[in-house]
Amino acid sequence: MYNDEFKLFTANTIAKYGILPLTGNLSPIETKALLYIIWKCNAMTPGCFETVEMNISELCKALGYHHDKNNNFARVMKFLSDAVTGLTIPFKVSADSGKKLLSMAWLQTVYADYDADSLKVRFNSDIGHYFGKELEKTFTVVKLKYLNRLKTSAAVTLYPFFCRYRNMESFNYSLEELICLVGASKTCDYKHLKRNYLAPAIQIINEKTDINVTFTENKKGRKVTSLAFSVKAFPATLEMEEFLTWNGMAETEENKKQYDEEWMEMREYDMSRQCYHDVIFT
Repeated sequence: MYNDEFKLFTANTIAKYGILPLTGNLSPIETKALLYIIWKCNAMTPGCFETVEMNISELCKALGYHHDKNNNFARVMKFLSDAVTGLTIPFKVSADSGKKLLSMAWLQTVYADYDADSLKVRFNSDIGHYFGKELEKTFTVVKLKYLNRLKTSAAVTLYPFFCRYRNMESFNYSLEELICLVGASKTCDYKHLKRNYLAPAIQIINEKTDINVTFTENKKGRKVTSLAFSVKAFPATLEMEEFLTWNGMAETEENKKQYDEEWMEMREYDMSRQCYHDVIFT
């Protein structure tokens, strides 16, 4: 792999408003497949979004699938290839109260050869407006090694959203905006939004990724109208355990405060198994 963090540069508008509202309910696996393919293309040909070729098995492993004793890998390869093919389906985005309409698809063509373990993708030419290092000052960095640990649509959508506001002491978001962001029904009330979308997604984001999210409720009378979020950089449970083990430290609050990432220089991240192992020098 090119690096352990798999950094993807996304337009702030994508991070703020989410891929879900743009594309009309992509599944978590489709979203993660799309973002990995975009990352792969930008890593190989920075700023040039035309075509990218890779092994289907690489995509499988990047999304957390690996060979097992039951030999299900072939089925996984076909499943993911079908998911990528779904990204050629056009979607519509309206703006300005419906007075403007954009119809596009993320990918133009997808060619998969299962016997050759080959996947070739051609992008929509407009995709460079939303991703890549050429975005310069208006981008949000999303680390795919953390995103790919998440399983639900809400968590996959909210992680890039919160990365946009990393280390901001507080920012407000209305319930209407949050409902749209996570793809909930427009009739969804706050109790349902919190119980079924926000609370479980934030819990897993805090556990599995490099940020910690908290929020408080803003009310008018008794009614919650918006939420005030705080997002701080904080190591995931896995990375904290690796740090403590590498340094021979006990799991105490005082030791956790000493966290640094020097240990990562000697440990390599396995995307398929979502764990670390020693770097092998040749």
